Amino acid sequence: MTDLPKVENNQTIGLVGGSFDPPHEGHMHIASWALNTLPIDKLWWVVSRRNPLKKHNPADFQKRFNDTKKVVAHSKMLVTDIEIKFNVNFTVDLIKRLKMEYPKVNFIWIMGADGLKQFHKWKDWETIFEMIPIAIFARPGYNGLSTTVAALKYKDSFLSSDNAVQLPFYKAPAWAFFNIPMKNISSTDIRNNEY
Repeated sequence: MTDLPKVENNQTIGLVGGSFDPPHEGHMHIASWALNTLPIDKLWWVVSRRNPLKKHNPADFQKRFNDTKKVVAHSKMLVTDIEIKFNVNFTVDLIKRLKMEYPKVNFIWIMGADGLKQFHKWKDWETIFEMIPIAIFARPGYNGLSTTVAALKYKDSFLSSDNAVQLPFYKAPAWAFFNIPMKNISSTDIRNNEY
């Protein structure tokens, strides 16, 4: 287990969470676009202990953590095990702890559009929306996001493309969609081809 990352006050940190089972270039694609599009200082990959919405148990945490470190080769990106450090299993609890540990840091949640489709199934998902700005990046096959439960509930908090790049500086709830070129790859496809 690693120590908590060191952060300067008033920095903006992007959080990309997932089981990364396995990590792949699609994850890196979104992370790179987030760094290049948004005014964030660093991006943390949060390797989750498990994914409560998935039926299969993920591979061993240490293997996924090490595999993610191999994929991430960027000076402004850090692979973290902070879910284990904080002993939390859910994003809402992770964000609460991060805000306690780093009260003078701006956090923004970064995810692929496939995550928004199921976001309303996450534990206390409305609380997450109320705590942290959320950046959604395009993923293949997920174009009708305006009809998702989360998008409908928070339609008044959606930022237009003119304001989207300033998302980290908006008070939550605030979210934006970034229509980036897409990589048609998923962890599920990789796992299915490996076995």
